[in-house]
Amino acid sequence: MTTRADIAKLAGVSESTVSYSLSGKRPISEKTRNRVLAAVEQLGYKSNYAAAALAGGLPRMVTMMTSNLFLAPPSRIDGALVDGIVHGVRERGFHSVIWPIANGDDSDVKVLLQLNFSGGVILMGVTDNDQRVHLLNREKVPFIVLGRTDVGFKYNFVDRDFESVYKIAFSKFKELGHTQIGVLSGNDAIDPLIKKIAAANKIKLVSLKSKNTIDGGSALAKTFKQSYPGITAIVSLLDIAIVGFVNSAKSCGLDVPRDVSIIGVNMLEEQATSTSPQISTVAFDAYEMAKSCGRNMVEAIEAGKNSKKKISELWIGDFMDRETTSRVGEDSK
Repeated sequence: MTTRADIAKLAGVSESTVSYSLSGKRPISEKTRNRVLAAVEQLGYKSNYAAAALAGGLPRMVTMMTSNLFLAPPSRIDGALVDGIVHGVRERGFHSVIWPIANGDDSDVKVLLQLNFSGGVILMGVTDNDQRVHLLNREKVPFIVLGRTDVGFKYNFVDRDFESVYKIAFSKFKELGHTQIGVLSGNDAIDPLIKKIAAANKIKLVSLKSKNTIDGGSALAKTFKQSYPGITAIVSLLDIAIVGFVNSAKSCGLDVPRDVSIIGVNMLEEQATSTSPQISTVAFDAYEMAKSCGRNMVEAIEAGKNSKKKISELWIGDFMDRETTSRVGEDSK
């Protein structure tokens, strides 16, 4: 059985340094900690996180708590977010686990707190005035929200700056002369923020509802000309459906971008460049954003439960002009 003495010998450090690297009781240089962690991985050492917590150490585990990761329509973005968090946390010497919870139920949060094996919580898929945020704040558990919610107090968060993202997309379409734009999403209603930005640009909006699947996007392409003859552009909030739409457009008698221009505002760049034609986007690096969230989570844990410093990050992205945008009435090249 591998012991801490074995780890210390391989890493070239003392046993106490190994203990401090794993427990977080004392600050250890990044270089030394990485050397210890490399030895841990090489020798397959297993530490007991719950025991470390009960002994007063710092549990080196981060919990990703989500209520909708497995219930919502599939999205490549979800996978990129989880992958980013895993790597961001690991860079700082911590590990991570996913903790699915029931919608609108904070009992799972209470169970997590009672187990006391997690050093901090990353909340995903938050709702308006999310009660989990209130509970974690009240219990002084280090946490960070991947997203944002209005709870009436400051908290740690990392999120996309959707207001700026939407402004970039609609400003680009206005510049190209588009005044009637479809908003592709999974809902009948259009986000009030989008309505506000469109109104400021004197743009008329039409809701385009679809399942976030290849088939959903293809079905929309088949009926688009007949059902939405006045729409000359689409702002897509769906990643998979818009891929299906673009790849099916030509066979459905649609010329992209001559008949309809497209900007994706919520999709991975590898998705945007996988279609023919390639999709113009407001670039979204979900992996890097989530990776930063993971690193910030560890920073919040190491700052301690009573730290008053709050971390906040908003990610925007640049406009990537590819092959699905053109001026109204302009022939496609």
